[in-house]
Amino acid sequence: MKINTLNIKPELSEIVESIWFFESNLGIPRSENSIVVPHSSVKLIVPIFGKLTAENSRLSHEYPESKILVTGIWDHPVSIYSSKVKIQTLIFRFTTTGGYRIFPFPLSEITNRILYFSNIFGEDVIKMENFIQDKINPFLISELIQNYLIKIKNLYHKENRIVNYVVEHIQMQKEQFLLQDIYDDIGFSKRYLDKLFKIYIGVPPKTISSIERFQSIYKTWAKSDILHFQTQGLFDLYYDQAHFIKEFKKYTGQTPNQFYHSKNDFGKLFYKNL
Repeated sequence: MKINTLNIKPELSEIVESIWFFESNLGIPRSENSIVVPHSSVKLIVPIFGKLTAENSRLSHEYPESKILVTGIWDHPVSIYSSKVKIQTLIFRFTTTGGYRIFPFPLSEITNRILYFSNIFGEDVIKMENFIQDKINPFLISELIQNYLIKIKNLYHKENRIVNYVVEHIQMQKEQFLLQDIYDDIGFSKRYLDKLFKIYIGVPPKTISSIERFQSIYKTWAKSDILHFQTQGLFDLYYDQAHFIKEFKKYTGQTPNQFYHSKNDFGKLFYKNL
C-alpha cells in the first residue's frame, strides 16, 4: 500500500485540507487492520480503479469505481476493504469549515452517511464520472474535481464567522478546556451554537472537540508507532484514564490495550505525511 499527496489549488486552500492518491496492488484486506477513525471533516472519495466496501456496526455497502462519493463526519469507526485486486482511490479531505461552503444543505444530513456526489449536483458530476471512467491519471482527475469545487465555492459564497471562530478556537486548544468558556466569550448559548453547528458542520461543537482531542493522540501513534497511554500529557487532554479509555474505544472500537497490539497499517497511512 502507498499514498501520495497531490497539490491543492490556491483557490481551495481554505476549504480543502489534503488530497491523497491511495493505491494497493493487493487491495485492502477485510480485517481489524482496515479501520478508519473519525475525523472532523467532510470527504470526497473517488474509487478510480476497483470497488470499495464500507462497513460499520449497522451495515455494509459496496461502492463502484468511477463514482464520486461524499461522506460526512462520522462519530464512530468504519472499516474499509476491497477485493484482493489492484485498487486506486482519490481522497479529498475538506477542512472542518470547508464542507459547508460547497454543499447546499445542512451537513447534519450527511453525518454518518455516504452519498453519491451526482445525487447532489446531477448532470455536471455525471459528466465528470464519465471522464473518470476513461482516465487513470489521478492528477487529471484531481484537476477536474478541483475546478468543479472552485466553481461551486464561487457560486455559493457561503461563510459563517461564528462557526469559523468556534472551530478555530477548538482546534487551537492543546489541553482540556470547557466549551462554555468559548460560549461565554462570544455571547451565544450552547443551544444556539449546537443548532448552527449541525447546519454548518454536521455535529455539535462538543463532538468536534472530542474528535480533535482524540486525533491529537492518534496522529502521534500513526507517525511514530508510539502510543503513550500513561503519560502526564495524556491527562492534559482527558479528565482521567477512564475518560480516555471511553473515548478511545468509541472512536476505534477497541480498548487502548487491544489497539496497541493490533496493526492498523491502512489507518495510519493517511497520517504519515501530515
